Amino acid sequence: MSGQPGKLPARDFEEIRLAEALERGRCPICDARQESSFAALRGLAREGATDRGLRAQMDKGLGFCRPHSVGLSKMELLQTSSQLATAVLLDAVLRRRLATLKKLAAADAGAQGRGLADVAEPKCPVCARAAEAERTAVDRLLTLSADPAWSAALGTAELCLTDIYAVWAAAAAGPKDVQARWSGILASQLARLEQLQKTLAEYAHNSTVDRRGLITAEQQAAGAASIRLFGGSPDRDRTR
Repeated sequence: MSGQPGKLPARDFEEIRLAEALERGRCPICDARQESSFAALRGLAREGATDRGLRAQMDKGLGFCRPHSVGLSKMELLQTSSQLATAVLLDAVLRRRLATLKKLAAADAGAQGRGLADVAEPKCPVCARAAEAERTAVDRLLTLSADPAWSAALGTAELCLTDIYAVWAAAAAGPKDVQARWSGILASQLARLEQLQKTLAEYAHNSTVDRRGLITAEQQAAGAASIRLFGGSPDRDRTR
């Protein structure tokens, strides 16, 4: 529980993590997604190859997206200095995919188009865990916004743009009191984004050869902040 002066009040581990992200200038929803992905990959690298339930799901079409196929191999290397479990899991995915592709190759063009649209969806279990973590974080943050300290922190937080959309959509679908709280948070967020855009414009204006000496530290920081705005700002560069 957070009891230090200046810290956001937190009652459990999940709230502590969200508070820590806000207090350190990170997007708390990015943090939640990353933590969930990390935990899922760690579990798969340790036990996925021998998990009968997972293997049965793979036989029904479960697979891995591109980032998490790579992330799984990196995670296994970190834990065991091997990629055997990754190879076993990807072999199971490939066998299923190959059987499907062979059937499609013998079908007419219409069936091929429909089949390819289905097989192109990886049904990645790590993505599913991350999406669940995102929904949980969004719901918890909107609940916590009833506390003035949390509401103020959310108003000034470096929420990435994708997660501003996510919280906004959840708030719009919520009860009136949540909508009212989000209205104030959104006003602060829009003011933050407007200031960022103005500073970015100044940075761009001063980027020509004859004006580069006018670039300020604030303008350079705005450039980095814009990357976080569109790319997210999780805790650290974990294997995702």
